[in-house]
Amino acid sequence: MNGGAPAKALSKGKVKELNGLVEELMQHGFREANGADELLAQHRDMAGVLDRIRRVEPKLRTTNGRPRMETVAHFMRWAVERGCQVENVRVAEHAEYGGLGLESCGPIPAGECIITVPRSMFFYVTNEPRYRQLLELMPGAMMSEQGNIMLALALIMERFRAKSDWKPYLDLLPDRYTTPLYYTTEDMGELAETDAFLPALKLCKHIARQYGFIRRFVQEKVDELRDCFTYDVFR
Repeated sequence: MNGGAPAKALSKGKVKELNGLVEELMQHGFREANGADELLAQHRDMAGVLDRIRRVEPKLRTTNGRPRMETVAHFMRWAVERGCQVENVRVAEHAEYGGLGLESCGPIPAGECIITVPRSMFFYVTNEPRYRQLLELMPGAMMSEQGNIMLALALIMERFRAKSDWKPYLDLLPDRYTTPLYYTTEDMGELAETDAFLPALKLCKHIARQYGFIRRFVQEKVDELRDCFTYDVFR
C-alpha cells in the first residue's frame, strides 16, 4: 500500500463486528473506576478490546514507508519553496533521543533568528467546504471543548487526500510516538509507583473514548473519514 492511500471499505460482516467492538469499548470507557487498581483493571479491559479492534480495522500506512532521514531533503526543499528560511541549522537523526532534531552547522550568536516560518505554512482548520461540513456535523459542544479533535481529523483527511500539498510534511512525521498511548499493559503497570501513573491511564482512557465516539459518528456521516479513520491513525 502506498503511503497515504486509503484502504478498501470493510465488508458488511467486518463493519458489524467492528461496531460491536466499539460498543464494548465505550461500555468499558464510561464505567466509573475509583482508585488506581480499578483504573488499571479498566485499562486492561479497554486495551484488550482495542487489540481486537486493531485486528479488524485496515492497516493504513501514515508515512511513505521510507526511513525518515530519506524524506528530509524533499521536505526542506518544499519548506524553502514556500518561504521558510533556515539559517545555520540542519535536521539530523539523534538515535539517543528516539528521532530527528535540529543540529547547528556552526556558531549561533545569542538572539539570532535561525528559522522563520511564514503563516502560509501553518496547518490549521480552514473554511474549506469539507472542513465546514465536518464542523457542522460534529456535535457543537464537543468541538468547542476539544478543538484538537478537529485538527486531528483535518490531518487525517489531508493524509489520505490524493495529491495533498502537505505530503512532504506528512511524510516526515513518525509512525509512532513515545507517549503512553503506545505502552503495553505491562509497561503501564511499571508506572504504578510514579506520579505519571494516573495521568497516563486517564490519557489512554480519554483517547479511547474519543476514538469510539468519533468512529460511531463518521461511519455513516463523513465520507472522507469512513475508510481511513482507525484507532492506530487517530492515536
